[in-house]
Parts: sequence; structure tokens; C-alpha cells
Amino acid sequence: MECDFRIKVFFTAATQLNFTKTASELFISQPAVSKNIQELEQQIGQSLFERSGNKLKLTAAGSILYKHARLIIEQYNKATYEIDKLKGETSGKLKLGASTTISHYIIPLILANFHRNYDGIHIEVAHGNTQQVEDWLDKKNIDLGIIEGLTQNKSMKYTPLFKDEIVLVTRAENPLALHDTFAFRDLSRLDFIMRENGSGTNDVIAKHLKEKGVDLQDLQINVNLASTESIKQFLLHSNSFAFLSIHAITRELHEKHLKIIEIEDFTIERNFFFIHPHGPLSGLPELFMRFAKQQEQFFIHAT
Repeated sequence: MECDFRIKVFFTAATQLNFTKTASELFISQPAVSKNIQELEQQIGQSLFERSGNKLKLTAAGSILYKHARLIIEQYNKATYEIDKLKGETSGKLKLGASTTISHYIIPLILANFHRNYDGIHIEVAHGNTQQVEDWLDKKNIDLGIIEGLTQNKSMKYTPLFKDEIVLVTRAENPLALHDTFAFRDLSRLDFIMRENGSGTNDVIAKHLKEKGVDLQDLQINVNLASTESIKQFLLHSNSFAFLSIHAITRELHEKHLKIIEIEDFTIERNFFFIHPHGPLSGLPELFMRFAKQQEQFFIHAT
């Protein structure tokens, strides 16, 4: 059961104010975004956006619809939950495996919302790196995995959850943090803290560096740690740098303990994925996956 897709496209576009980012967020083409918006405008009889090049601004009608679109999506989700209850999908045990960043910074909010609607379902979450989650699925130790890595195990099916951005970060008091932006070539002179081998985050960083002609090993990596929390604590007591998920540093940015440093002509974006063996997904895993995808609005512009 899916809410009117045009409403979802509009809501995402009104949040992002960028059709390219909207297309990327929803895993559709930019022309498809424009088509859905145009159809909605024709149906309403009002323009929803003022367009100036690549920049968007909500019109008066767009602002009204944006306010109600959030409520429409929330009410539709609630209706879906109540219908699921009629189908008896309200009890049982679900075993999830999540890679480190997701288990610490994404899953807790989703689980809290899920439990509010399905308190009869017992959930267990194991966390490890991306490779470990895939191994647990192979051994049938878990029902569903959620990962951030790039590995493509041909025996597994990958379904996008939503996007994440990995940013360069250091402690706010670092003398080098006086600069808001670094040139890409400056990375070679920084001291880095990285995750352990097998980390999905490392794989994504390595891929994007490679596209710029740099190997991950070319960076001055002095310490490898097994968790993002450990890396954050290290950063707070050093002048080192790290690439971390934007979702992992929300509190530290708000409290001005850590600072993001922009890199000229270099960004790192990735998808979070559900992962499970090929074949139809049903029962509690399918219910949770559908629910989690509906929670994206809580993570857009998390910082």
C-alpha cells in the first residue's frame, strides 16, 4: 500500500528545494520528478514552485500544500499500520542485523516508531560491519540486514533505504579548523583516523577517493578504530581528522564540539541498503522494511 507518489515527490522536492537531489533521494530520474510535479500542478491549477535556474522556491500554494503533505503522509502511514493489524501482522520475533553506523544512529529512531505501532513484535538487533551482516544472512542468523557498504554479494538482494552523506570532520578547536574549506590536495597532509577493515564506510570513502585518482592508503592513517563513537572521542582529544556520516555527528555539531570542513569539488554520498537473500520477502521482514522506508522524512536534513 503506497501513498500517492506525486505527493511523496512533491514533499521531497519541497524539502530539498532541488529536483536533482529529489530524484536521487527517490531513486527516479529528474524528468520523472518534473513530470510528477507538473501533473500535480495541473490537477491543483496552481504553480507549486518558482523556478530560477536550478533554484526552487515554494509559491504560496506550494507552502500550503507542503504543510498538508506531511500530514497526508503521516495519516496514510497510520492507516497502513491499522490495516496491517487487521491482517494479523502484529506479533512474532524479528531478527535484524545492522552495520555500525546504522545500528547506532539510524535504527534506534525507526525502532522506537515501529514499536509504538507494533508493540507485539519482539525485535533483536545485532550490529557489526557490513561483511559481518552479510555473513549472518548467509548463516540464517538474522532475517533482514541493513548495511552501508558497497559490496555486491550476488546471492543477496539490495533494496535502497535512503541516502547518507559522509563528511570530513575534526574538533572545533583544531587550529586547522579555522579554515572552512580545504582543497582536495590538502587531504594528503592531514592525520586521519579510520574505521577497521571490512567497514562499509571505508569502502565508500575508498571508492570516491579512487575516482579522484587517490588511493585510501595514500592518506596518513595513524589509527584504525572499530566504532564511530571511538573515532569521535579520539577526535575530541586530538587534531586528527575523520570521514564520518552526517547522522553520526548531529549532537557534536549542535554543541559545537566538532566541525565539518568542506572539500572543494569533492563530496561523498552513499545509500543505506536493506539486504536479504533473493526471493520474495514477506511477513515481519517485509513489514519492517516497508515501515522503515516510510520514516525517511525524519532523517532528511538531520543536522
